[in-house]
Amino acid sequence: MDPSDPVAPYLPTLGRARAEGLALPPGAPVEERRVAALVVLAFLVRREGWTEVVDLSPKDALQIATDEPPLPDALEFEARAHRRLAEHLGPRPCTACAGASASPVVCASCMGEGHLRRVRIRHVQDRPFEVRELYAPRDLSFVPALFAFESALKRALGAADPPETLRCLDLRPRAVRTAYRGGGDRMVEPDFHGHQFAGTIESAVATLDAFAAGGRIVAQEVRAYAWPLLWLRYSPGEPAREVVVFPELTGALQAFSGANPAELESSSSGSRRSRS
Repeated sequence: MDPSDPVAPYLPTLGRARAEGLALPPGAPVEERRVAALVVLAFLVRREGWTEVVDLSPKDALQIATDEPPLPDALEFEARAHRRLAEHLGPRPCTACAGASASPVVCASCMGEGHLRRVRIRHVQDRPFEVRELYAPRDLSFVPALFAFESALKRALGAADPPETLRCLDLRPRAVRTAYRGGGDRMVEPDFHGHQFAGTIESAVATLDAFAAGGRIVAQEVRAYAWPLLWLRYSPGEPAREVVVFPELTGALQAFSGANPAELESSSSGSRRSRS
């Protein structure tokens, strides 16, 4: 890649990691995997609704709107509450004045009408949510030495927004024409400059879909950013078998070194002994 490309500082390589003096095992890795974490920034509005049956004065019942509440503006993520008349259920005697409309004091319940209107009211509430989440590749979570990597990466990135050069505008699989005559298209999973997302897209989609539970999403703005990672795996003889090289916000590289499985077992045994 052209070094002048704004993405270049965020693409970790073994050569760069060594040139920047990162603490890597001296031997060559037996495997290099280019994967990517996914940072999602989202603003959502979920519309929730419920109904209740109430008795109102005829005048008050007529003043309640019956149309569908307006949807939020495209970039308006605010809490709002609406009330709509869903159904007329018929008149009811006013128990407050027993229909004594001739009384000089106007009944506050029926407003002097002598009866009430039983109606079904539909309440609609728009609830805004902000999502800021980082998803590490799923395969990393299966390696005990790297259990803490996702938390370490979140601390390293902090609360700052990722650079726009890492933004992903389309994370859908794309169709690629096969080279064989008569062959159909094959679907290719998205990547970021050769770094596979390795399950992070599915994790993010599941999180966003969960916000629709109990209502429906009526407004959203979602931004997704790739965070390229270089996963290095070393032979059992090296002190650290698993190393993940990742860029900071500035593009400088850092290395997260997972513990040797034997060290993990020793640490776990020591903890058990100290508790006994």
